[in-house]
Amino acid sequence: MTASAFATERLREAILNGELEPGDRLQQHFLAAKLGLSHVPLREALQRLEFEGFIAISPRRGAFVVPLTAADAAEIFELRVNLETTALRASVKHLSPEQILLATELCRHADGVKDKLAYGEVNWQFHRALYVACQRPRTLNLIETLWRNASRYSMLLRHRAPYLRQSQQEHWDILEAVGKRDPECACRLLRAHTEAAAGRILNLLQP
Repeated sequence: MTASAFATERLREAILNGELEPGDRLQQHFLAAKLGLSHVPLREALQRLEFEGFIAISPRRGAFVVPLTAADAAEIFELRVNLETTALRASVKHLSPEQILLATELCRHADGVKDKLAYGEVNWQFHRALYVACQRPRTLNLIETLWRNASRYSMLLRHRAPYLRQSQQEHWDILEAVGKRDPECACRLLRAHTEAAAGRILNLLQP
């Protein structure tokens, strides 16, 4: 792992677990010393996190953690629904048995994951395994960026165990439709799954 990638991962984790809160200013001298890095890889990490939507960089204010807003969440999840259903519809009939087996193993693994950050990564890997055969690399790249953008909002739900159990059941339902090579059913379930998560997040963000 490069120094820049290390800094990106550590700062992303700090934002996701609440160590760095929305609106917090990122003191570059302090962070560089804390991470044991020079300013060059730290700046590269901050640029990456700005691209992912975790932070904003202003000439006057410097770098700070982007606040969570209902409008931002709504836009991210609307884009996710549209792109992910497109990718899934194109992918279902091209997935190999080995690729479906991988998705199944990831879903089974997610059933037992307790750590909130670890669950987010396994969750993404499961979804990506369903889309990977869509043969649309630009779409996949956009989806991954949106997942990174959405991860801060999704963390709001991961402290609610009943939601996680329901989410996992919905994953299994989607996987069953994929196994039957039924793209329309799989997309309908995926849309309902993502929109339900978005609805819960928006409720939590209401003042």
